[in-house]
Parts: sequence; C-alpha cells; structure tokens
Amino acid sequence: MIAVTATAALASLALATPASAHVPTAKAECVEDKAVLTVDLRYYAPAEKNTVLVKDGDKVLADLEFGATYNKKFVADGTVAHTFTVTVRAYDDKKYDLDGTYKTPPCVQKPPTTTTPPVTTTTPAVTTTTTPPVTTTAPPPAGPQPQPPLANTGASTTALMLGGLGLLAAGAVTMLLVRRRRA
Repeated sequence: MIAVTATAALASLALATPASAHVPTAKAECVEDKAVLTVDLRYYAPAEKNTVLVKDGDKVLADLEFGATYNKKFVADGTVAHTFTVTVRAYDDKKYDLDGTYKTPPCVQKPPTTTTPPVTTTTPAVTTTTTPPVTTTAPPPAGPQPQPPLANTGASTTALMLGGLGLLAAGAVTMLLVRRRRA
C-alpha cells in the first residue's frame, strides 16, 4: 500500500512539472542615459546549433551559435536613437525562430534651448536690444516596448488532471483489494 501511494505521488509530481519550451525574449530600453538591448533565450535544444544574430542598424553586435541558453545585454550610446534587430534560428524547429526589431529613442535629453522675443530700450543717445530667456523641453522618450507572447508549450492541464485522477483511482482499488484479502 505504501509503495502504491509513493508511486502515485511521484507520478503526480512528474506529470505536474512544467513543460520546457523555447522562450525567446528581447527588449530595448533606456537605462541611465544609455540604450540597452537585453536578449534572453532559454530552453532551446542543447545542441550548439542554435544561432543568434544581433545588430544595431548595420553594425553586427553578435553572430554566433549557442546551446540551451543565451543571455546578453548590449549597451549603446544614449544620445541617438537605435534600431536593434535580433534573429534567432532554432536547431530543432523553425516555429521557435525569432525575427524581432527593437527601437529606443535618444535616451539623453538635450539641454533646453532658449528663444525669446527681443526687448528694445531707447535712451537719448543709445538703443539697446536684449533677449530674455525662453525655455523649451524635448519630448519624453517613447514608452515601454511591447512584450513577446508567452511560449506555446503544448501542455494540456486536462491530461494532467486525468492522469492524477487515474492514479488516485488505482490507489483506491489497491487499498480495497488489500482489505478484502485481510478479511
């Protein structure tokens, strides 16, 4: 009876573990006046035949093969806008590929510019023109980048529940049979 209960418990735990699937994520954002691109690739096939290509405009930042995971932050000049591209090719299935474009505006705000209308003061012998300061501000940076959708793992909660119920039923039947033999 203890063996059946232990087997049922272990089988339930094995069925309840999360399914591992390819999880490609990338995002670009301004961090402390710098443009930062974060590339995080998890749960890929462990063979080192997955590839990642990261570019900032036409400049190649990374072009390599990776195994099950790849995680890297790329930091760029924050005074200009950036258009990063991330291309991932999965070794085992094209449905796990990623072709993404991620943009950042200039992260560093330009100092305010001053523009004012002239003021003229006249005295009998001298005319003086002065310009009072006027402050203008740059527009705020763009909001957060959209997040990629969750990975489709193909896991079914129905199958897990039916498996668990089947194990419980098997345990109950075993207990009834053991009690009948004793009686």
